[in-house]
Amino acid sequence: MGKTLTAALIGCGGKGRGHVRDAQQLGIEVIAFCDVIEAAATKACAEFGGQYATTAPDRIMRDDRINLLFIATHHDAHHPLALAGARAGKHMLLEKPMCLTYAQAVDVAEAVERAPIKVALNHWFRLTPATQKTRELIPHPRISHGQLAMRDSRSGGATWVWRQDDGGGLVLSTASHTVDLLSFLMDSPAERVYAEGRLFEPEGKGDGNYFDGLAGTILWRNGGISTVISTDQGQSEYVSKWFHQVWDGKRSAIIHAHTSRVEFTNCEIDHLDAAELPPEERRKPLILTNLLAAIHSNAPIVCTVRDGAHAVAMCNALDEAARTGRPQAVQS
Repeated sequence: MGKTLTAALIGCGGKGRGHVRDAQQLGIEVIAFCDVIEAAATKACAEFGGQYATTAPDRIMRDDRINLLFIATHHDAHHPLALAGARAGKHMLLEKPMCLTYAQAVDVAEAVERAPIKVALNHWFRLTPATQKTRELIPHPRISHGQLAMRDSRSGGATWVWRQDDGGGLVLSTASHTVDLLSFLMDSPAERVYAEGRLFEPEGKGDGNYFDGLAGTILWRNGGISTVISTDQGQSEYVSKWFHQVWDGKRSAIIHAHTSRVEFTNCEIDHLDAAELPPEERRKPLILTNLLAAIHSNAPIVCTVRDGAHAVAMCNALDEAARTGRPQAVQS
């Protein structure tokens, strides 16, 4: 596969269109737009100057001009689309969560590893300057906390995330960012989890009986521990939707403001704020830039398919622990 990249988008909602804007910023031509809703594909194609719109992913898989896929569909479609992309030899940026289940995620990881392609998961929190600096200054935390605290998820119209067959609930669909970032900061796979959950407002939240309030504990294989909160019961003016904290016995860090700012204690600097960086650094599409480096120069991918699979395993285990009231081993 040559160095020139020509891309297609599968899933023409807000996240997908964001990937196209990033691609065009980096000089990548996106020629094809696919969605199960024909009008959505046609609209996105016109908006971004594509060559064709389709409701058939197979057409994109057969198009030899296309060597990069952006997959931003409902979560149940990630598994078959990523498998098809791997068989077709396409590089991919795959939205989180990687799949609905760990077994599906392993299927994808194995298919990707058999193919001569590069695939990155859009767990982009790993690459923010605040996260990278925290990892540098506090490389071996003992304990950490991560939370997703958002407004009522139904208000944005994305009620499908609560459905069992295509969404997978709040922990998998959104708090997967939280557990993946904790894994990255703790520099360890998870061993087991404990959790309690409540469904405070069931109306409009699907058929899967997923919790809209969950508090859990993660034990890491390296001996560290973390607490995790996932809720759509409202945000706080004092901490952001995403809030993470780590301690190593001497130093600590608080990552907030949508992971754009970090406050340090007992470190060589007291904070890092993305708003203070040069404009080109603030606007950089982090995961896509990393994926392109991997494609062009074999640079390491910061969030691999195995990382994506591990995030799914942690989310599945947290949901099961809250559902059963029993600790759960994290599959690996």
